[in-house]
Amino acid sequence: MRPPGMAPAPLTMPSQSANPCHPGSASGFTLLELLTVIAILGILLTIALPSYRSYLLRVHRTDAVSELLELAQCQERWFAQNGRFDTTRCLPANSDYYAIRITPENDSDTLAYVAWADPLGAQQADICGSLGLDQTGLRRVTGSEADIGRCWRAR
Repeated sequence: MRPPGMAPAPLTMPSQSANPCHPGSASGFTLLELLTVIAILGILLTIALPSYRSYLLRVHRTDAVSELLELAQCQERWFAQNGRFDTTRCLPANSDYYAIRITPENDSDTLAYVAWADPLGAQQADICGSLGLDQTGLRRVTGSEADIGRCWRAR
């Protein structure tokens, strides 16, 4: 309790300054600092995003190559047992990036086939285009500027 007749003590607020060099100034970022950070992030994204997209195309292409090679192995096993290829067998489920097909379609008694992985959606931006593999192991691509070796190595 305060003695009678004595005035209340003035309330003082602690300093809101987080900067010891400038007492009394408010803490935070200036507009210039924020714009600099945004500009740096924009530059980094412009450099990184195309590389990331290219990486995704290669990853999905690798999955398609793997599916085609598995299909070819399955066809070879069938051929070893039956003396003929059966294009009604061994087809994997389509992915979100490639549709797998085999020609001639629905032929259970053939001596030749070509398996194809056709790009879907965003994968159509890949320069390799469709990937093909026949019964002799001959690899194909439909992209006009594509290098067969590079497309099949997924690099």
